[in-house]
Order: sequence, then C-alpha cells, then structure tokens
Amino acid sequence: MSQIAVMEKKNSHLVDQSALLTRDMDAAAASRLSALLAKNLRRVQVGADIVAEGEDAPTILLVLEGWVALNKSLQNGQIQTIDLFLASDIILPTSGDALVSAYDVHALTDVVVSSISRVELDDLEISDPPKMWSAVRTHEARARARVAERTLRLGQASAETRLAYALIELCLRLEGAQHIPKDAFDLPLTQQQIGEYSGLSSVHVCRTLRRLSRQGLIDTSENNRVVITDIQGLAGIADAELDVLRSELLAPDV
Repeated sequence: MSQIAVMEKKNSHLVDQSALLTRDMDAAAASRLSALLAKNLRRVQVGADIVAEGEDAPTILLVLEGWVALNKSLQNGQIQTIDLFLASDIILPTSGDALVSAYDVHALTDVVVSSISRVELDDLEISDPPKMWSAVRTHEARARARVAERTLRLGQASAETRLAYALIELCLRLEGAQHIPKDAFDLPLTQQQIGEYSGLSSVHVCRTLRRLSRQGLIDTSENNRVVITDIQGLAGIADAELDVLRSELLAPDV
C-alpha cells in the first residue's frame, strides 16, 4: 500500500471517529477538535505500550485501527487483561487523579491512535462540553457492561463458559463495528493473550478451544481465525442471551 493510500486510510478512520465526538457541536468547536485529533495521530507497533501504568496519560484515547489491551500486572509479571479495545473505541485511561494511567495500554497489533490531554481539552474552549462527552459516556457505559459480564464469569464460571463468552463478545463487537461476516472473525491474539483476557493459562485455553471445536461449536482450523458454527449453542455455554448482550455491548444504531 502506498504512503498516500495509508494516509487516506488513517484520515478516513479519523473522520469517522471525530464525528462521534463532534456530532452535536457548533462548527467552530468541531473544527478545532478535529484538527487536534489529526495533530495527535500516531502509529504504535505491536507489542509496545501506548501508555504505561503510572505515566502521564491522555484524558481521551481513540483507537482508529488495531487491537489494544488495558492490562494490570503483578510484581511476578503475571498479566490480567481488564478490557480489549477495537477500532472505533474510546478509552479513558486515567486513574482517579485524572493525570496518570491506571493501566498499561498495550498494542496487541499494530495500531493507529489519537489522543486528547486534559490541557488540550481546556484549550479547545468548547462552548458546550457535555455534547462532546455524551459520546464518550456511551462508550464508557458499554465498556463497563462488558467488563461486568466478563468479571462475573471470571469469578463464578468454568473455563468453557469464560472462553465461550469471550468469543461471543468479540464476535458481536467486531460484527457491529466493522461489518465482518456474521459469526466469523480474525483473532490476532496468542493463546497466552486469550488466557490473560479470560483468566486461563495458555494450556487451558488450548484444551478448551479443542473441546468447543469437538462439540461442533467453533472452527479454529484456519490460523488466527474463529468461525462460530453454532452461536446459539456457544451462547448456552457462555450463559448469555444474544439479544440482551447485543443491546449492552453495541451502539443503538448497530
């Protein structure tokens, strides 16, 4: 892909994402915010931290392309992925002091992001900030809902239920945001990363995926691709109602 084509792709993502924040703003404020997002556009390579826990963090971080994890880690190096963010998601990474990051914000793939700091928000002089924050709050509410659903299963459910839920959640989110073919998606995560998301060891992830496959619920024969062959059956194992889950995880217009 040529450099011009790459830039056009980035700008297309940026236009879509900035529209979420500027939808109800006056033209002047919307223009200032869009220009700021364009200025702060950056590409981060797979495996790198976008922001490390305890570092100064932007107030708003927008994922334009790729997969991003919010991680917490113990001193022994064990990692728990608190949430995953995909293209078109908004992250609020700051801790209670609104200054430093509460997480390691980690690039699971090559990603394109943009950000807005607290100082930059103040300098924008937006006449009606609640209009901008309404979109942010919607994204935050969906993130809280999916973390709550996953936390319930991490604390109370079997390995099969945890993994079945994780696969359904990702499938629904990707289907809604990126219009992928129904019940099939690319999963660019290692088994260790899947385990960090679902609270399982990589060995346990491997065994559980095989069991789900033998039961005819999924097909993982193609590298890094998941095909859900029986979504109702998988939802039963996940202890999830698909229609309810869609309403919790996806935007009203999806």
